[in-house]
Amino acid sequence: MDVEAREYEDRIARLRSWMEERRIDVVMLGPGSNMRYLSGTENAGLLVVPAEGDPFLTAQYAFGDELARRESFLEVVVVRPRYGTSPKDVVKPNLVAEAAKRLREAGLRIRRVAVERDKGQDHLSKIRKGLRRGGRRPTLVDVGRAMRDLRAVKSEAEVELIRRSSEIAIEAFERTVADLKEGQTEAHVANRLEFEMRELGAEGPSFPSIVAFGEHTFNAHHVPTQKRLEKGQLVLFDFGARYKGYCSDMTRTFVFGEEPRGKVRERLEAVFKAQEAGKRAAREGVPLMEPDVAARRVLEGYGDLLDYFVHSLGHGVGLDIHEYPRLIVGADGTLRAGMVVTVEPGIYIKGWGGVRFEDTVVVRREGVEVLTDRLTRELRLG
Repeated sequence: MDVEAREYEDRIARLRSWMEERRIDVVMLGPGSNMRYLSGTENAGLLVVPAEGDPFLTAQYAFGDELARRESFLEVVVVRPRYGTSPKDVVKPNLVAEAAKRLREAGLRIRRVAVERDKGQDHLSKIRKGLRRGGRRPTLVDVGRAMRDLRAVKSEAEVELIRRSSEIAIEAFERTVADLKEGQTEAHVANRLEFEMRELGAEGPSFPSIVAFGEHTFNAHHVPTQKRLEKGQLVLFDFGARYKGYCSDMTRTFVFGEEPRGKVRERLEAVFKAQEAGKRAAREGVPLMEPDVAARRVLEGYGDLLDYFVHSLGHGVGLDIHEYPRLIVGADGTLRAGMVVTVEPGIYIKGWGGVRFEDTVVVRREGVEVLTDRLTRELRLG
């Protein structure tokens, strides 16, 4: 399990409060981060949380059942298919029908069911068919926003997992750049970085690592290529590790092999100062858009650089690399203590390149705690 059983139980209790308000009889979640948030695993086929009684998982025999048992504190109900030697012998696994049978045997009337609509129509169709009884089908209600809000504020146990994820990613970065040389390709460096994360105990990267050289730094979501490193180039690393399910996210931009000068230094320092302003503006109770506006005001003082800041200042981080909230002009809501977000202003100038600085931070009452502060702030690399 990623955290102690009692924390999962508290999460389920908070979900049940929402269920009571909405008169929901049962929540059914498919594999993914919501399942992992409530159960400790995403290797089962279905998580079932009834309004009363014990939650449980259903899983197909030999396709996640043993992994789910190992990772979760919940009971795992195993559904075993049978194929035989002819089509008439086939009994396909139906995880939803098995869950419905178990719930009805326990005396639960299944009238209103909360599901994840963003899983798509195929997922919803399986739930509808599995719950159908006679000509009656229960009403399906979307649980997406409720799960988003439940997960937005992190416990201290979650913060510590994100902190550890950050430490692993930073150590992997330091090992990688210690051997950085002219002639190495973006792909080689990105592969080395992700190898080191796994060697240090990560499940893997929290997203495909971005390593960009020269004009490739213009691409905010660059995919590493065979472009080779040269002295004097801009170099951008955007990366993070996943540890016990939890992600980290960080970016640094450098000049390789020499001190940045002139316009290059001015642009690096401008984005760095914008990031610092964004961090200073972030604390419990401020509007979500306020840190974004603070960062943009800094760039306003550097000619047309504000025109090249073309994305939000940041986003939530947790079991998913992009979670609620989003820090951007026009966003509704306020920052809450315990939210973990990125602060990542950037500029992208076609034909020249791009600059981005990013840290993962946790919102506190009087400001932010930077979970990635060990990562170098130097503007020269190598």
